[in-house]
Amino acid sequence: MRKFTLAVLALFVFIFSTNAQIKKGSIFLGGDVSGSSQKTKTGDMTTNKQNGVTISPVFGKAIKENLILGVNAIVGIYNNKSFPNNGKSKTESYGGGMFIRKYKNLGASSFYLFAQAGLGAAYHHYEAEGPYTGSAQQKIFTIGINAYPGLAYAVSKKLQLETGFNSLVSLNYSINKMESGTPATVSKTNGISFSSSLSNATNSLFLGIRVLLGK
Repeated sequence: MRKFTLAVLALFVFIFSTNAQIKKGSIFLGGDVSGSSQKTKTGDMTTNKQNGVTISPVFGKAIKENLILGVNAIVGIYNNKSFPNNGKSKTESYGGGMFIRKYKNLGASSFYLFAQAGLGAAYHHYEAEGPYTGSAQQKIFTIGINAYPGLAYAVSKKLQLETGFNSLVSLNYSINKMESGTPATVSKTNGISFSSSLSNATNSLFLGIRVLLGK
């Protein structure tokens, strides 16, 4: 419900707000960080541990007032361990893309709402090993488009802090290769998928910082 409210509020403000603050020609630098850490217990025994982080550096330029065109990269590493069977898995993700972002100031305050749309590609490598299941690995290549709203706060004219729901709506084409068992069994699939984090409670918020240089 909170995600839906944020999306509706962003649309409303974009339609009716008119203030412009980010000047044409400004350089847009920064990065996003998102992550998770979770421990599952059954009785007094820990049965599962999950943790990971995704980092995304960003570079862009204001091509018009309050309109940013830029590029970004993505690096993510997530680990999972299960007990007492000592199963473990690791997922590594690498990618990048380009985006366009539109800002609107909330009245005369230091807060901005923004909407961002992007085109990107990513490579994901998943490895798992367990005493009963053996080893398995999965390689996934995706290319797709995504869009999401967010909220930014201008600490100063050159520094902004922001948050949002990464890939609130996304459409992807993926190629998936999986190897498992001994001897290895290989399977390949490809297809198109659509997702929305409006119905995905596990999709976490990201936190970001942006530096505006130049004009």
